[in-house]
Amino acid sequence: MAARTPATPKRKGRGGLRILIALVVVIVLVAAGIVTLGVIASADTTVGAVLTTFVPDASVAHSGGSFSSAASGTFVQPGDSVKTDAKGRAQIQFPDGTITRLANNTQIAINSSHFAKDGHVHDISVTDKLGRTLNSVQKLVGGATFQVVGNTTTASVRGTLFEVLVNGDGTVVIKLFIGGLDVDGKSGHVHLTEGQQVTVDANGNIGAPGPITPDPNDPFGQEVAAMQQVETQTTPGTEQDFTGGLLHNGQVQQFTYAFAAPSAGGSDFKAALAYPGSLMELRITDPANHVYTKTGPSPIVITIPDPPGGIFKLDVIGVSGLDPNGEVPFLSVATLEPCATANIELNGAVRHSWTGSDLAGAINVSGLSNVKINIVGDTTGGAIIDGSATYNGIGLAGTLLLYAHSGNIGVIPLAASAFGFSIPPQQAGQQIASALGQDPSNISLGFHVERLFTCQNVLMIEGRTA
Repeated sequence: MAARTPATPKRKGRGGLRILIALVVVIVLVAAGIVTLGVIASADTTVGAVLTTFVPDASVAHSGGSFSSAASGTFVQPGDSVKTDAKGRAQIQFPDGTITRLANNTQIAINSSHFAKDGHVHDISVTDKLGRTLNSVQKLVGGATFQVVGNTTTASVRGTLFEVLVNGDGTVVIKLFIGGLDVDGKSGHVHLTEGQQVTVDANGNIGAPGPITPDPNDPFGQEVAAMQQVETQTTPGTEQDFTGGLLHNGQVQQFTYAFAAPSAGGSDFKAALAYPGSLMELRITDPANHVYTKTGPSPIVITIPDPPGGIFKLDVIGVSGLDPNGEVPFLSVATLEPCATANIELNGAVRHSWTGSDLAGAINVSGLSNVKINIVGDTTGGAIIDGSATYNGIGLAGTLLLYAHSGNIGVIPLAASAFGFSIPPQQAGQQIASALGQDPSNISLGFHVERLFTCQNVLMIEGRTA
């Protein structure tokens, strides 16, 4: 049995962007009423990740095939492998904001990636075959798991930020920067607490945990320090990290960050530059052409209170003492901003944000009533949106996951139901594609999306017009 296809939503409220987001929500809600019932949805949905290449080259092997060079924005799925060359730096990001960052000469494989019907991670498993990864894992709920497997060792997350190094001789070094971590090997099990590391030999024998020791070959130690600096007194989800190419003495690399600052003030712009034991300079030019500059030991931190909105230019300058082969700078940027409804387009920067009530109020579909939209909690990447409604007397409900990639957004339907029956998310996805006339994994909002997150139950989408 199938319900009638609802009428096309009519514009209501401000702007096409708001209507587009509302339309996406509506389609998930009513998808259950316009697909054939009778097939029960699986408990979890397989979800991929998006590759970002910071420094060429990164390569991807799909489904066990051969490796080929891959550009930023490439989707990787369970069964795929990613590797970097001698100078390469890259990362993969899952829709909830969980990130695995690859140093040079590193190879990983994605074993599994499932999201539950409620929008949260069910399980993610990555094998670190060789090299060094930094794993930033978002909050896990219920029995969710995130694991990194290296040789004979498995690291299971209880915390948020840890590093895994798999050496060519099969030994594995694991460092925990934030949270808690369980390490399992052939000799047994140890639990790491924040600030500890452990070494596992090639046969799986786990050594005794101890404090993290300096490693001149580890690029992630300084980078973690920079990230922690900008995460202090800023809004989670606004952080954007940049890994530069090889920088030499006297050279300049420029990065940009779009921030549509609220006109009422009360916001901050914060940047931290990390680099090896040389001397670099950080220079920031705000949208009003005010210049802020600083040199000193890594990480260099600059905070701009109540900045003007627009495009910020961040120059990293190699001053002296850089390695003759060049050094890779790392820049972390975040802002303090209110978690509130906004519609700001200022000097090329864009910020649009909505509550669930805002989205529900933008929906005007004949026969659809009792619309309730809920933006779930706080996420630093992606957004979980669920809702319910009645369509011509039929009770409908659905959950979807929004995420940003390559300047656009993607939509992943995770659950849909009608008459109390579950509908396969794949069928809901087909209905979204049909209604929007766009690939649900690559929807244009009319501007370049850089960040998508939720903040105190507010959906935040930020980017630039060019």
